[in-house]
Amino acid sequence: MAHRDGPVRLRRATWWCRTTGTAALVTCAVTALSLLFPAPGNRALGDTTVTYAVLTALLTVLWWIGALLAPPLTAPPLPAGPGSGNVPARLPRLRTTRATMLPALFLAVFPLVVVRTIGAHAGPLDPLMPLLTGVAALLCLLMLRGWLGALNSGSAHSGPAELRRDAAAGEVAARRVRVGPAVWVGEGDGRWSASRRLMVVAEDRQIALRTAQEESARFGWLDLESAAVLEGREGWLCWAAAGGSWGDPTEQMGAALVTDDGYVVWGSTDRHVAEAAYAPEHSCPTAPRSVRRAPRASLYRPDVHGYALAMAAVTLLALVLAERGVGPDALSWCLALAGAFTGVRGVYGYTQRLADRPGPGWAPRSRALPRSPQGVFRKSRRRV
Repeated sequence: MAHRDGPVRLRRATWWCRTTGTAALVTCAVTALSLLFPAPGNRALGDTTVTYAVLTALLTVLWWIGALLAPPLTAPPLPAGPGSGNVPARLPRLRTTRATMLPALFLAVFPLVVVRTIGAHAGPLDPLMPLLTGVAALLCLLMLRGWLGALNSGSAHSGPAELRRDAAAGEVAARRVRVGPAVWVGEGDGRWSASRRLMVVAEDRQIALRTAQEESARFGWLDLESAAVLEGREGWLCWAAAGGSWGDPTEQMGAALVTDDGYVVWGSTDRHVAEAAYAPEHSCPTAPRSVRRAPRASLYRPDVHGYALAMAAVTLLALVLAERGVGPDALSWCLALAGAFTGVRGVYGYTQRLADRPGPGWAPRSRALPRSPQGVFRKSRRRV
């Protein structure tokens, strides 16, 4: 599926990338643990920290090569004939992109890793190490608390649980819609996901489908990005049925886009949009039907990961050399501090670049549904 002015250049998330990427993150975590809790070298493996660091670098290179060679993300051809799919009684769970949560987790334990690395060759600083370790541990706990809070952020009404429950019970609020482009609208209100929308068009209005938890560290808009290949398809936009608590007017309402050919995209809409569908004529029964989540897009972005991988390489090399003690104690301290700087800079730079740059698949706002919503459906469409 293509946008009006060019193809969607999304890449598919292959099993190779998922396997090597996950393995690289695991070995990176083990490397951090080996820096936190240094152990005597194994005769067969030599220095364990160096071994884990080399393995991390090798797996990262394999992931990078796989990402470069991944095929384009495509969806099956548009179904022929009128859209007649029912609203499914069983909706898949919201996909969680765990890899996007790990950089912030690494940052939460990073102060203690740096201090412990300095402590491996403390020299004149040895009397101060208990104090430095305590301060670093306290800072780590505070940052870890913030990380855990970010995982639970977002409105209580923005998640999929209530909608999945009502669909299983047999009735939801729903509108017939056509899928439009994934739109990049530039700087929003300062929140990471506020500048990305998947546009859908109902008979009388345009609706912006947003990520389900806009203030979360999960980067939930990645599913909206992969939904760019579904442009032009028809389906249902569903909300929780009557009787639920809708919360504060400023909160987002959870929504699920279900295409007629069986793809599901989770998101949320402004409350007033949901209220417009919250009417007796928009109540829609559900029926058993096989559906699946939108195709998974590759996380790799050349304009983001090139920077992140370079900073990660410098950080890893600096910390390993500091732990090994390749020169005077002062040199180890400087290497550890340099690793701390590049590590923090890399994490913040990665998350900011990933969130603030549109990337492939996102159309500029000027191309977002320039025509009237009227008449966008096939004449033989089903009506709610």
